[in-house]
Amino acid sequence: MNIMHLRVFKLLAENESLNKTSKILNISQPTINHNVYLLEQHYGAKLFDRSSKKIKLTRFGEVLNNYVSEMLNLLEQSEKHIQSLVGEVSGNLYLGASHTIAENVLPKIMGMFNHDYPEVDIHLEVTNTQHIAERILEQKLDLGLIEGPVDHIEIKNIPFMRDELLVVLPYNHPLAIKKSLTLKELSTLPFVLREPGSGTRVVMESSLKAAGLDPRELNTVMELGNTQAVIGAVEAGLGATILSELAVTKEIQLKTVKTCKIANIEIKRSFSLIFHQERPLSTVCETFLAFINSQEIASIFKDRD
Repeated sequence: MNIMHLRVFKLLAENESLNKTSKILNISQPTINHNVYLLEQHYGAKLFDRSSKKIKLTRFGEVLNNYVSEMLNLLEQSEKHIQSLVGEVSGNLYLGASHTIAENVLPKIMGMFNHDYPEVDIHLEVTNTQHIAERILEQKLDLGLIEGPVDHIEIKNIPFMRDELLVVLPYNHPLAIKKSLTLKELSTLPFVLREPGSGTRVVMESSLKAAGLDPRELNTVMELGNTQAVIGAVEAGLGATILSELAVTKEIQLKTVKTCKIANIEIKRSFSLIFHQERPLSTVCETFLAFINSQEIASIFKDRD
C-alpha cells in the first residue's frame, strides 16, 4: 500500500465513477481497479459496493475514507511546510574541518546537504583540531568538525560518528604481514606523525600512554602538517604512522600501504561537531546540525560504529 493507492481510493469514493476517476488521474480503469484490489487485500475487506450503477463505499470503505481524508490532508500540510523550510534556509555557513574529516567524510555530507539546501553557501576551512577550536572561540567559524577532544567551557561537543586509528606501514615492510604489532615492535619503527595539535596525534598519544608506552619514546623522524603528506612519506618508505583507517582507504586499495592493529589496544575515537556555547545558532547552523545527525547520514557511516 502506498500514497497513490490512497489517492485513487479517495477520488473514486468522491466521484463514485471509474470513468470520472480515470479522466482526473489520467490512468486506465484497470489500473484503478488494481489499486482498489491491493487496498482490499491489505485490509482484508471489501471497500466498494459495485452492485448498482454508481460505485458506493461499503461500511468498511466509509471507515477507511475518514482516515484517508485526514492522512492526505496531513501529507499536503507536510509538503507545504517542508517546501517553505527549504526556501527559508539560505545564507552562509562557515565550517572548519580537520584533515581526515574534510578529505574522507565531508564530501558526501556536503554533497547531500547542498542538494537539499541549494541556497546555502558553505565556506570550508581545513586545519587541525586546535586551530578550529580557536577559530570557534574567536567566532570566525560557525561550526567545527573535529577528530580530537576539545575541553573548553565555552565549546559544545556533539559526537556524530566513530573512527579507529591503525598503524600504517609501507606495503612491502617486513612487519606489514602481521595483523597486530606489540608495543615493543612499535618502539623499533621510525615514525612520521601529524604535527602537535592535530586531533589524530592527541588521541594516538593519549591511547599509547594509557597502554604504558610514552609517546616520546617513539622514534619520530618527521612531523608533517597534513594527512596526505604523512601518507606520502609512508608510501615512500620513510617510516610508519598511526592514522584513521578512513584516511588510507584509497592507498590500501592501490596496495601502497598496509594497516595493522596494536596488540591488546583499540585506538577508537568520536568525530565531533563543535560550536560556541554562548553564540546563538542561525537557522542555517541548526539545519546543518539536524542534517548531520539524521538517520540518512548515520546510515552512510553505520559500519564505522
